[in-house]
Amino acid sequence: MIISYLHNYIFIKTKKTAGSSMEVALSIGAGPDDVVTPLGLNEELERFSICEDALPRNFSSDRWSEQAFVTALKNQNKREMRRFYEMMRRLNHFPVQRHSGASSAREVAGDAFWNGAYKFTIERHPYEKAVSLAWFERHRISFEESLESVLSENRYRNFDLYVIDGKPVVDFIIRYEKLADDVRRVEKALGGLSILDRLPRSNSRQRKDRRPAAEVLTDRQKDIVYETCRDEFELMNYER
Repeated sequence: MIISYLHNYIFIKTKKTAGSSMEVALSIGAGPDDVVTPLGLNEELERFSICEDALPRNFSSDRWSEQAFVTALKNQNKREMRRFYEMMRRLNHFPVQRHSGASSAREVAGDAFWNGAYKFTIERHPYEKAVSLAWFERHRISFEESLESVLSENRYRNFDLYVIDGKPVVDFIIRYEKLADDVRRVEKALGGLSILDRLPRSNSRQRKDRRPAAEVLTDRQKDIVYETCRDEFELMNYER
């Protein structure tokens, strides 16, 4: 999640939708008072390699531990990064995290900024999210086993992140399938802020099978995804 007081926007990060790439691009131009939540450790090191000024900031209520985490990041010390991050997480020092939803963002930003800020997020066809997550989490097990594990939970459902009281509260939802065109619309809404040219490809190397997810999933699996993400299918008019 990014709350940018400098550029007057709030980005709600969703899962398996190029959200990490978007946060890398946005954080390059973040202001000193903006809230930039940490990515995963490997992603954070990748972001630092792209731009050493694109650092997480203002994400913890414990500023000493936050600075220690950032120092470890600058030193590319993943062990120390993990240690300070886990300490802050264990002590509940995170007002918001990378996948915190709209309610948390509004609480941190305050009603006045929330009401005036441009709020946006990214959504993707649920079939693709489920398959992408299964590839991402495939560690020493087969893809088929990973996929069944993913389908047993609802961690690829994003609808709840950008709604409050069941209603979407963002001004715009970027479609992953039209990423470039929709990012240009966001750039225009933000007064010409450069995003697309800074957009890297993150978390895309794990997927070995590039077939469309509709060709990978069985009918039974498609039914599971539909029931899990029915709200997203209806909101975005995705085909089953």
